[in-house]
Amino acid sequence: MDSELTLVAALLIGFVGSTHCLGMCGGIAGALGSSAPKGSALTAASYAMAYNTGRITSYALFGAVVGFLGAVAGSGLDSQVWLGLLRVVTGLVMVGIGLYLLVNWSGLRRIEALGAGLWRHISPLARRLLPPRNQIQAFAVGGLWGWLPCGLVYTMLLTAAVSGSTLSGASVMIAFGLGTLPAMAGVTVAGNLLRKHMFKLRRAGGSLILAFGIWTLATPLWHALHTSHGMH
Repeated sequence: MDSELTLVAALLIGFVGSTHCLGMCGGIAGALGSSAPKGSALTAASYAMAYNTGRITSYALFGAVVGFLGAVAGSGLDSQVWLGLLRVVTGLVMVGIGLYLLVNWSGLRRIEALGAGLWRHISPLARRLLPPRNQIQAFAVGGLWGWLPCGLVYTMLLTAAVSGSTLSGASVMIAFGLGTLPAMAGVTVAGNLLRKHMFKLRRAGGSLILAFGIWTLATPLWHALHTSHGMH
């Protein structure tokens, strides 16, 4: 599969999907800025980076695990069949995210319910660290908050799972996390100012991701149709 395109798409999804991330995690990100020692923008920025580094680290761990499991699951299949399946699943994920960004498709919210039970056990620990008193605690808060039930994260994990390897799975989630970084770090430092501008990118980004998804789907489907036609 086109790993470079997948990483670019993951980065773009993270960036334009930041409106969703701000709704899920924006409150805690903004609270980090207010909990930093007063009078130091540099310290507030360091809290933001520590929190987001922890969050992206947790994403990378998730991606590595599901990437490994996906690679094991596909090891017994014919390589061409497996590669075609990877592209189809990746394309469907991109189409779903594109529809969410364009028309607020509700499927992502249903996916969030999958992690609700686990989050009930993790959230008390995360809340005990609030407000963080130093950057190490901010990193820990970010690592724990990465487990927050989020349809966008869970959907990206499907892409990581079919990426083909442990490293590729981690890379997909790191790219996604880096895409969310400008908005998530910015809201810690600049509060709500960034939120208004991020919404302007939502439709344009959703259209582009939808196009990526359709293009990713087109090749294996065209190949399957052509092969079937040739057999007849």
